[in-house]
Amino acid sequence: MLRTGRATTLAGLLALLLGSATLSAAAPAQAAPAALATITCTGWTYTTYSPGLTHTVRPTTVTVDGNLNVPGPHSPTGSCLAVGSTASAGERDVTALLELSCDQLLTETGVETVRWNNGTASSFPFTATVVRGLATTVITETGTVTSGEFLGGTVVETFTAPNLDLLACDSPGGATVLNFATVLTVL
Repeated sequence: MLRTGRATTLAGLLALLLGSATLSAAAPAQAAPAALATITCTGWTYTTYSPGLTHTVRPTTVTVDGNLNVPGPHSPTGSCLAVGSTASAGERDVTALLELSCDQLLTETGVETVRWNNGTASSFPFTATVVRGLATTVITETGTVTSGEFLGGTVVETFTAPNLDLLACDSPGGATVLNFATVLTVL
């Protein structure tokens, strides 16, 4: 009787172990959260102002030709490094009517869309701030991608222009063109 009890106990333990193994194998594995794709690009943003920027705030049509790693007549060089994405270059073209002057280049909010060379786009609402240093003026946009490639990523985009370009603010026609070195990072 002892042997039968021992055999039954062993069979029960074996069934319990096999049952646990079967349940464990049958349970779906939890997928690890997908890593967020990131990108860092450099390039140029050629911006025209009509009428030209002066020291008086007034309605100004701003036309932006932004190139990230896309060489062109106003964009001599650039680079992009992406992780988790096939994007390797991007562009954004924008025309807007803004209240601007040389002394208040841009402090606003808006939505920017970058079209990537892999057929996707990233849109993000942003807040822009301006810091005028001794040699350069830097506009910084920050936001979060709300649609498209890099969804959920935090965006920091900086535009840097030499202050010498703003000397035209003192002329009757004002500063009609600024070419900003641009760095965009989505993390």
